[in-house]
This record gives sequence, C-alpha cells and structure tokens, in this order.
Amino acid sequence: MRWRAVPVPPLDPESVAGRRRAGEPAHRRVARSVRRVFASSSAEVHELAELIAAVQQPITTGRRIAVTGVRGGAGKTTVAALIGRVFARRRADRVLAVDADPEVGSLAWRLGTPTGHPVTVLARRLLAGEVLGMADLEPLLGAAGPGLWSVPAPVRPGPAADAVSAAREVGRSLSRHFGVTVLDCGHGMVLPAPVLVEAHAVVVAAPATLDGVRSTRVVLDRLHAAPGVVDLGRVVVVLSSLNDRSEGVDLDRARRAVGVLGVPVVHLGFDRHLAGGGVVDVRRLAEPTVVSATRVAALALKRARPL
Repeated sequence: MRWRAVPVPPLDPESVAGRRRAGEPAHRRVARSVRRVFASSSAEVHELAELIAAVQQPITTGRRIAVTGVRGGAGKTTVAALIGRVFARRRADRVLAVDADPEVGSLAWRLGTPTGHPVTVLARRLLAGEVLGMADLEPLLGAAGPGLWSVPAPVRPGPAADAVSAAREVGRSLSRHFGVTVLDCGHGMVLPAPVLVEAHAVVVAAPATLDGVRSTRVVLDRLHAAPGVVDLGRVVVVLSSLNDRSEGVDLDRARRAVGVLGVPVVHLGFDRHLAGGGVVDVRRLAEPTVVSATRVAALALKRARPL
C-alpha cells in the first residue's frame, strides 16, 4: 500500500503560550518609578531623550539595516524585532521589517504578523513589475502596528541562496517606500551574504558570554583584515544576556575588547518578556530593555554609510 502523509494543521504558537510576564518584576518597576519622581532630571532621562532624537534624525534616502548573529541562538531576531518597533514608534516615515533568514525565520511571528506574502514570493512580484507603489504593496505585507510592516520568511524550505537573493531584491526595491528597512539575516559573517554587504549598517548580535565575546572578536578581526567586505565603521555589536544570572563576563572589559576596533557595543540585559519567545509587546518590556533597544537603533542609524 502506498504511504501518504496525513495532513496536519499548522501550529498556532498562541495555543501553547502560557502566562506572559512583564520584562521585570513589579517591585523593580515600582522602585524605578519612585526614583523617577524624585529625580526627574536624572542622567537616564536625558540620555533617553538624546537617543530618541538620534533615532528621529531626518534621512534623505531609505536606510537598510541588516541584523545578523555570530552563531545560531544569538538573539538576532529579538534584536531585529526590537529596533523595528523602536523605529516605527519614534519615526514619522514608514518602517519595514524583512525576514531574510534562509533557515527557520521567525521575525514576522515575533512582530505578531505571521501573514503576508513570503519574501521569495514578494521578490518575484517585484521583478515582474506587479508592484508600483504602496497601494500595491500594502495587501502583500503584514501590518505590525502604526508605521510598521513586515515580510515573512519563505513558507517552504528551499536553497538558502534563493531566500538571500529575494531579501536583497526586496530590500533594494522597497527602500524608496520606507525610511528604514530592518533585515533579519542568517547567522555567520565569515562569508557575508550580499544582503549584509549592501546594508547601510550592520547590527551583530552575540550572547553576553565569554565565548560570545570571543567569537565576536574573531569575526570582527577577520573583517578588519579583509577591507571592502563589511566596513567596521557601519557595525554595531549587541551582547544579549540569555538569563538573569551572571554569565561570567565583565561588560566593561568586553566593550573595550571589541571597541578597540572602533565598534560600539550595547548590552541588552535579560528581559523576562523577551525570554518567552512570543510576540514582542513594547508595553511589557523592562525599561532598561527599551533604553538599550533605542541605543542600538540610534547607533545603527548614525553609523549607516552611503553605498
């Protein structure tokens, strides 16, 4: 008898979601609010205001910001979702988030927009001349909130080169419609994909562990020794804490170890809301997470170089 696969309904991640926790415990949020009441002119408040102003700086042409990781599980999709939210919340122009991960991309899911035409399908329609403006685009994209649209990863697995080529085409073609395009790429920078080479800025995500710092420095050293591949002048590094315990890294020393190459390092602390792996809800994020994400977005926009 011939074997046939039995149809299985797709998994709805919401069906397995438990209680969603805020980014930090209630007592910590209360303590922070009390401090703010008695220190409304604190350095933290001024710093956040300066970062927001940097995120809002005017740009003449669309900027493409690629997010990659030194390895799998480095938190790159979380970082891409966070800075996409920051740009959409703080900028007046449109923002696009594209899942360019050739493996199992989850950016659209983290933004709450799993629908929409996959990046490979959208690329084909762009090349065929079927998309002329936003009126044609909007029905093909996922709406992730005010000012933010998303493009999901391919539904079916295929050659990695196809997804990368599609993301490259989508990013280049749609830059004229969006002020900022965030591209969530695959991990690995030893042989950077064209989507990284053609990005105005590159955000590198790595775990805030000893090996994470070591791996990041190795990759940056190789890029430094091969000028013309990815200019370190347009790179920002994000070190993400994967748990709420000490991971054996002195962050100041880590910043100096990477910063010797002129690359800024931002620490993204552990956030209980993000750790759940569900849809990113900015209302549930810990305040330090919001500040760090805004800092990453501001640095990426500041370091974006003309191509």
